[in-house]
Amino acid sequence: MWDRFENRLRITGKLVAETALRVGMSAESALPTATDLPVIKDSQGRPFIPGSSLRGAVRAHIERIVRAFEPQAGNGRGASNPTKTTEWAIPPDVRSELAAKPDYEKHVYERSCRVERVFGSPWFASRVRFTDLTLCYPVSPELRDSVAIDREKESVANKYDFEVLPAGTQFNLEIIAENLNDAELGLLLLGVRELENGNIRIGGFKGRGLGVVRLRETCYEWVERSNLLDYLISGRVAPVDENWVNARLQQLFQEMGG
Repeated sequence: MWDRFENRLRITGKLVAETALRVGMSAESALPTATDLPVIKDSQGRPFIPGSSLRGAVRAHIERIVRAFEPQAGNGRGASNPTKTTEWAIPPDVRSELAAKPDYEKHVYERSCRVERVFGSPWFASRVRFTDLTLCYPVSPELRDSVAIDREKESVANKYDFEVLPAGTQFNLEIIAENLNDAELGLLLLGVRELENGNIRIGGFKGRGLGVVRLRETCYEWVERSNLLDYLISGRVAPVDENWVNARLQQLFQEMGG
């Protein structure tokens, strides 16, 4: 998968919070004077969204869609259930058997599910990278009050406050995928399309209506072996339009029988 360059897709855009957004950090790792539930910040005190948080939300959303078409996971189909090893495409005992075979990585790729082939697994490195999403411009968190309810007494158990980033906050998004075939590109582009449609929520308190985001100003940069030399010399990339994206999505759905 990695010994030779085949292609690279770079996706950039603005991830816009349409409602308040809360990607939290533990109070223990925050400053002593911080709120009960602060938002995560970098070493300079600037809020951001970890790339792993968005990646996890996108992957989970894609897994649900794939299972609707392919209920069984394995051999390039379906999506493993990360919470049950018995529903993994490659359980730990099978992986031990594969480790003793020549061309171990080839065997793991062949046995992996559709989503693992793109986003990785404990046995297979991801070919998609989500960078941390930084703020497009400085934004200060808002502080909100809330209460915890005692379910037995049906009364207030305690009060607490929490931070959110206000609606309208914008983040710089960058996703880089390498060495994917057309159907695998379609899987990633499915997640991007769902971000554009506002169907993937991120962060905490989603049940309260927080975390609605939408991807805007999406831009694609495509490099493959046919234009690699031109890219290395002049930095020019191949154009990508909606037809190019739709063709990869169609290839994915054809493979899944949709």
